[in-house]
Amino acid sequence: MRELRLWTAAAAAPATAAGFYALAALRRRRSLHPTGVGYQGQLVVGDGPGRPGVPLLRPGAAYPALLRFSRGAGLPEPLPDALGVAVKLPDAHGPGADQDLLLTSSTSRPLLRRLLFPASSFVRGAFSTALPYDLDGERVVVLLVPVPPRNGRSPGGVDRGGGTMAELRAAAVAGLGFELRTAATFGPSRRLGTLTVGQPLPAEQTHALRFNPWTTGPGIRPAGWLNLLRDAAYRASQRGRRG
Repeated sequence: MRELRLWTAAAAAPATAAGFYALAALRRRRSLHPTGVGYQGQLVVGDGPGRPGVPLLRPGAAYPALLRFSRGAGLPEPLPDALGVAVKLPDAHGPGADQDLLLTSSTSRPLLRRLLFPASSFVRGAFSTALPYDLDGERVVVLLVPVPPRNGRSPGGVDRGGGTMAELRAAAVAGLGFELRTAATFGPSRRLGTLTVGQPLPAEQTHALRFNPWTTGPGIRPAGWLNLLRDAAYRASQRGRRG
């Protein structure tokens, strides 16, 4: 069965890549999540029990982060969309060796955390990689769950009169943060650390950001044949943008 899935991924990769390349070239921007805003951030790893034995997740480690918040299909507001949070930890595994995590609006509930759902807020609900990672030998999805801003107001209390992105900007000023969690398909999630949102990035720097789930390091590996297709899709989309 595993060999059949790998063969399917290999056979489908050229067509997938061609589709993403064409869409990116037509749009002259990302094939998916075409519009977004960037922020500086920081990931601080906690020290709870049962932590995976992965160098990146050693207790107390802190990493600067680059974040991109985006609408998946680029639908006009106030329509719900697949909201994305892309996280880059520059040089997390050594000079020039980054760690990328790409998450989309979902839920933290068991089983459903493997699915993606349209949403209209970055400060409510949860975000999931949906597709799994092998993390220190355990197959899990990665989650981001919003936490209240530093001023004590709940994320849901931020004014949404200006739409999804305006709500995000207001929450970032108030002190927006997320809990980084992992979870199997069933059972409770496990908290690994806290990701805080800092100052906004210039539009040029945000536009130049590149993400790929296969930008990763020791002990953290995308799992499954669908993740193999994602590698081809992301590379093709980036080539299409340059074209």
